[in-house]
Amino acid sequence: MTSFDIRQCAKRIDPWIIKTPLVEIEALSERTGKKVYLKLESLQRTGAFKFRGAMNYMLALDEEEAKRGVITASSGNHGLGMSLGSKLKGVKCTVVMPVSAPVTKQEQAKAYGATLVLHGADYDEAQQHAQQLAERHGYIYVPSFNHRAIIEGQGTILNEILGELPQVDMVVAPVGGGGLLAGLLVAKEQAQATAEIVGVEPVGAASMQASLAAGQATSLVTMDTIADGVAVRTPGNLNLEIISQFTPRMWQVTDIDILAAQKLLLRETKLIVETAGAVSVAGLLAAQLPAEIETVACVVSGANLDLSSLVGLIGV
Repeated sequence: MTSFDIRQCAKRIDPWIIKTPLVEIEALSERTGKKVYLKLESLQRTGAFKFRGAMNYMLALDEEEAKRGVITASSGNHGLGMSLGSKLKGVKCTVVMPVSAPVTKQEQAKAYGATLVLHGADYDEAQQHAQQLAERHGYIYVPSFNHRAIIEGQGTILNEILGELPQVDMVVAPVGGGGLLAGLLVAKEQAQATAEIVGVEPVGAASMQASLAAGQATSLVTMDTIADGVAVRTPGNLNLEIISQFTPRMWQVTDIDILAAQKLLLRETKLIVETAGAVSVAGLLAAQLPAEIETVACVVSGANLDLSSLVGLIGV
């Protein structure tokens, strides 16, 4: 398996990232009978955890690669991470997003100086187009989740959680392509931690669980979920290899569960999170946890949503 060094990665990206807050949320603790903390990656630079892996990748670019420029495909947040990372390093960046990507993510990528291309109905179609453009123009193609540097960067989240909450029994994270879950699992092994790592997918986009069941990367024929940030038809093969090795517990949640969690966070904690950012909390609220699990940390992965969507949450 590809070698990782989460501690060195944490040192490398430390000057560039925000060490995001880890806070207990009493409303969630009361509902679950556990002590529930949120790791607020929604407050990370670019509004999402993806900046960690993107910046780690950018710091590893050599001079020749930097001159060629980078291109990536993203449902939004990885594209924002690459856009800001490229700006900070003075590298030309192109981001391909699906035509359905939230307008706030599109506009922010352009604000960071990236060239935005809208193509395809979902992440996978955008990815195919980005790879074609990379071949045509000689850009360096940067995977959204299926790369050592990306996985390594996301794994630094667990180091921060353990540093503040060493007694944590369970860490819950959303799963799209699998970079975050794979990073947390690698970080757990390297830290020799005992906390259980749990992944959560929407019922309508559970490509990782389908692939684990099949024993190989499997592409979903259809996807149907409001959580655009984790709507991935085919998980990364490197991520799948890692997750298959560690066999973590995996949950699924419905769109109704996700909206309920998103609304709870807005109304009771005044936290604005995107649908994918609420997936871990939705999973926690839907689960029946064993008694020995006393302290839980949920990764709130992002906050990049179109503000118009808040109207529906406030009005229901």
